[in-house]
Amino acid sequence: MQLTAIRRIYAHTGLQSFVEASGGLFVVGFLVKQGLSPALALASFALVLLSRFALRAAVLPIAHAHGLRTVLLLGCGVRAASFLMLPFVEGMGLLLVAYILVSGLGSVLYWTGYHAYVSAAGDNAALGRQVSIQQATTAAAGIVAPVAGGFLLSGAGPVIGFAVIAAMQLLAGLPLTGAPNPAVPRESRADPAIVSAGRRIYFAEGLQSGCSVVVWNLALFVTLGQSFESFGGALALAGLGAAAGSLIIGRLIDGGRGTYSLALAYGLGAAVLVLKALAWASPLPALIATALGALAAPMLATAMLSPLYAMAQRSQCTLRFNMATEGGWDLGCSSAALVAAALLATDFGYTMPILLGLLAIAGIGWGLTQWYRGERALTA
Repeated sequence: MQLTAIRRIYAHTGLQSFVEASGGLFVVGFLVKQGLSPALALASFALVLLSRFALRAAVLPIAHAHGLRTVLLLGCGVRAASFLMLPFVEGMGLLLVAYILVSGLGSVLYWTGYHAYVSAAGDNAALGRQVSIQQATTAAAGIVAPVAGGFLLSGAGPVIGFAVIAAMQLLAGLPLTGAPNPAVPRESRADPAIVSAGRRIYFAEGLQSGCSVVVWNLALFVTLGQSFESFGGALALAGLGAAAGSLIIGRLIDGGRGTYSLALAYGLGAAVLVLKALAWASPLPALIATALGALAAPMLATAMLSPLYAMAQRSQCTLRFNMATEGGWDLGCSSAALVAAALLATDFGYTMPILLGLLAIAGIGWGLTQWYRGERALTA
């Protein structure tokens, strides 16, 4: 079987998903364990995203000189370094500032490079299926990785635990070492109208992710007694039903039923947000909400990323498109984290920050519906 670029991406996605589910999802909770209040932990996460926003201009000269694959692989290396630093962060101080900057740099190199690379390598006619396979791979890793991460951090300790996760982060780059390295012509420019539409959708998606994932995971961690094992077990249990949802939504998109996929994915997403807002304070309802959220998550990601990758291809420069639009995601997610931090600092609890995500879901649904209407008009 030929190891094509898209198959290399699938292999990389599986390994990277293991890193995210065994390490990345634990970061905010770990900062709380290290002495930060939940509000300060969320504010620190927001600063990582804002540093990402500020450092994004560094991506372009690297991509011009060395190609998209190099940007992605460099991001893997810098992110590994950030995991090695994390165990030594103890409360507020210079190490926290250093971690925020290194994590932000690694994250902007990795995610901007990743989305631009997938956009360039993907087949536009089959993007729904290809993205759904990536999301199914993520869901499969999400069954095992959180348990592994929880027991690793509790049993081996944070220094060894995050060192293993850093090694996995480096290993995740291996499938791409022999992959094509798309060049980015210096004269290339992205279509301003498509970029503008994509930026609005990405801002709303960042806001939604901040409310339904970042804030929710912290609420779940606190509700489960700040136990890494319990938190990892909850996420692993939730991952069991996630793969099926992503495959269903991918087939709807490739079959020309994008608007149906939006109604299904974002209708379920809105219902889950309401349930999470009501359930966060008690362990059993919180676990049920987490399981339903895991079913919705890959459906939401596939429904959004498939048209956004198509937008990136249509924009004529996938890197510039992703640089511009992912800045919107950073601002949206950091806004959610900062609003939640302010509400938590004033003892408002997690309900209102989670429900803020309903506004984001409405914004995403409207933006993607406009895109599909425009696509139908072009083919009519």
